Amino acid sequence: MPMRSAIPMSLAAVAAGLALAGPARATVSISCTDMKFESSLDIVLGAGPVPNVFSVSLSVGGRDFTTAEGLPGEKLDIAQAYDDGEIFRIDLVDPQVTRRVAAIRLIRGEHDEAPLQIGLVQIEDEPPVGISCTGP
Repeated sequence: MPMRSAIPMSLAAVAAGLALAGPARATVSISCTDMKFESSLDIVLGAGPVPNVFSVSLSVGGRDFTTAEGLPGEKLDIAQAYDDGEIFRIDLVDPQVTRRVAAIRLIRGEHDEAPLQIGLVQIEDEPPVGISCTGP
């Protein structure tokens, strides 16, 4: 192939690739654990004025759950996420959306230097686990 025709084709391929690329996403995260460090919760949020939950990964009672593709754990889907400024609620359901598997409730408090978040994670009918969190 002559060099002259290879350059325009390469530029066309790069332009097509840029057109297909998605927008960059700014994210923040909330990380939580219980007092004994036996349970953990990680929430990835899109930055913005309302909670846009990208993914949730949690480990409670020896079971691992995730909403993210490719991560280890039982696959769950986000049924709803609601933040009224005081309480942040996330409900996770099984992939068939037949039952709520996990309920996450975080109570938010304000502090001069860092926000305070405490709450609970409940898996199905198990007793809730108290957690404390760091993050926005």
